Amino acid sequence: MVSASSLLLPSSVRDLASCVSDGAVRVACTTPASTLVASTAAAASASSSSNTVAVTATYHAHTNPPLLFRLTWTHTPVGPPTLSFTGPTAASPAVLLRRRKGTRSLPSEDQRHPPLALFWDLTAAKYAAASSLEPVSGFYFVAVANAEVVLAVGDLAAEFVKAKFEGQIPKARFVHVARADRVVAAPNAMHTARVRFAEGAPEHEVSVGCATTSAGGGGEELWVSVDGKRAVHARRLRWNFRGNQTVFVDGAPVDVLWDLHGWLFRDPPGCAVVMLRARSALESRLWLEEGAAAPGFALVVQALKASPP
Repeated sequence: MVSASSLLLPSSVRDLASCVSDGAVRVACTTPASTLVASTAAAASASSSSNTVAVTATYHAHTNPPLLFRLTWTHTPVGPPTLSFTGPTAASPAVLLRRRKGTRSLPSEDQRHPPLALFWDLTAAKYAAASSLEPVSGFYFVAVANAEVVLAVGDLAAEFVKAKFEGQIPKARFVHVARADRVVAAPNAMHTARVRFAEGAPEHEVSVGCATTSAGGGGEELWVSVDGKRAVHARRLRWNFRGNQTVFVDGAPVDVLWDLHGWLFRDPPGCAVVMLRARSALESRLWLEEGAAAPGFALVVQALKASPP
């Protein structure tokens, strides 16, 4: 079974649940979907967009043993984004795929996990915008283990698998379980991502913003919106720098957790972490256990005030 903590990349994110559970600030309220309201003052105050430096997509393959893969798209000063692969476990080292098209064999790390064969082609990849890191079409990435397709990403993946293997090998079930965006954000900036909180569910636009306002006594405010409707609005962040709140998306609970301590109080500034994490069908409360079973989909936004070295 894949642990919940293995799905979350930065150490600050792995500590997020324990930070919230330890006290600081715990909102722990539930906002029905019908009460979500249009974002107004806080959203309007976020006058600039963030600069995304890396996007990591995490996939869980339902094999024996279970496999965990990460594809990381990273911004480069010149040229298209680079692609790195991590697998078949969360502890596996990242492998930079330097060429836009190629194949690569990764030996087995231990007796439990199989060797992997990787196939990819990004030469015709298309992006939603010039600043986008993750392609939306014109590409494929495929991983094979034990004569089974364990990961197939991209609109051209099915065509490649059919041509390469002529339908002779099976395809394992795999699920997109997490997305982590690492961004550089100016004051009053907003970051937007499009995600699905469950397999086969509708796609939603999630925006996270932090702004300084004069309303209600002034100070920093954090807000999270889903499809343009405000889901979370935390004020007086120098007091409420950590917290959690539950909202409903597509009729299912999504826990929103934030930790802005490093962003607000460290010198030099640390990062701000915001996570939206869907509960699985078996969960009835906020996820806090380190060893919990594989959770629902998680979107993690890690914001930095300065470009990482």
